[in-house]
Amino acid sequence: MNLKSEVFNFEYLCIKQGWKFYMGKRIKIVLAVIFMIPLVLILFIMISSSNETKINFYCNEDYIELDSFIHDKIYFQDIQDIKLLCNNDMHIQKQGIGFLNNDFFSGEAVAEDIGNCRAYYYLSNDSYILIDSNVDVLLNFKSKEETREIYENLKTYLLKSR
Repeated sequence: MNLKSEVFNFEYLCIKQGWKFYMGKRIKIVLAVIFMIPLVLILFIMISSSNETKINFYCNEDYIELDSFIHDKIYFQDIQDIKLLCNNDMHIQKQGIGFLNNDFFSGEAVAEDIGNCRAYYYLSNDSYILIDSNVDVLLNFKSKEETREIYENLKTYLLKSR
């Protein structure tokens, strides 16, 4: 068999018996890879973010800044009141965007007796700080002591801003 007949046989097979099948198989593989890459990336992000269970909290004379899955910047001039809710078995339900794992929630929520709010809280702590402003914010920290300490600091800043 010479080279010319091999080329002819290949062309014949491609045109008559399987070029479409061959290309279809190649396209299927390429599409599978294209769809698998985003799925693997999403899975990786979800697994790596499940360990991201903290509230980045910053406070100065002018505003409070909270950052986790969601982000809020609340100016003291917009705050009507700050309350500490201790030993409160409040029912809080996720609504809209948010991040929830076994011990932490950050996102939009509906809280019993409060209504719609933005929440940053640890499920293991039943003390909360309620910031009554344009958008109500419910937050706590890992321990009741830390939550109470931050509440006292926020109350001080709020009184100074008035």
